[in-house]
Amino acid sequence: MMATFGLLIAALAAYWVYNDAKGRGHETGTALLWSVGTLAALVVFLPLYLLLGRKRPMKPRRNDDIIDIEAVPVEEMIKCPMCASNVKEDFKACPYCGFALKPACTSCGKELKREWRLCPYCQTPTDLK
Repeated sequence: MMATFGLLIAALAAYWVYNDAKGRGHETGTALLWSVGTLAALVVFLPLYLLLGRKRPMKPRRNDDIIDIEAVPVEEMIKCPMCASNVKEDFKACPYCGFALKPACTSCGKELKREWRLCPYCQTPTDLK
């Protein structure tokens, strides 16, 4: 009779430990381990659970102050050599002064370097200075 009563108390304690652990955010496996331990050795695992297991598990906190640099689109800017205005790197001409940032050949339309006097693609003389 006494063994049955002790087993019933251990089973009720194990049930309570499982539900409490799940309610506090523990995963199912962890809650089940606490529960089985309580059922097997009530006088050892119940005090351990009350001291250690009732703490809320640490979950990574989301910090809104941190900005993911790779997620933010960044427009590369350069300075116009003529007027020193900030312009996007992919602009072909400065929208403020009209200076050709990336000059193109008048004949074939390919991009030229400023120091070239002749288009290497179609051999048209350039008018760059």
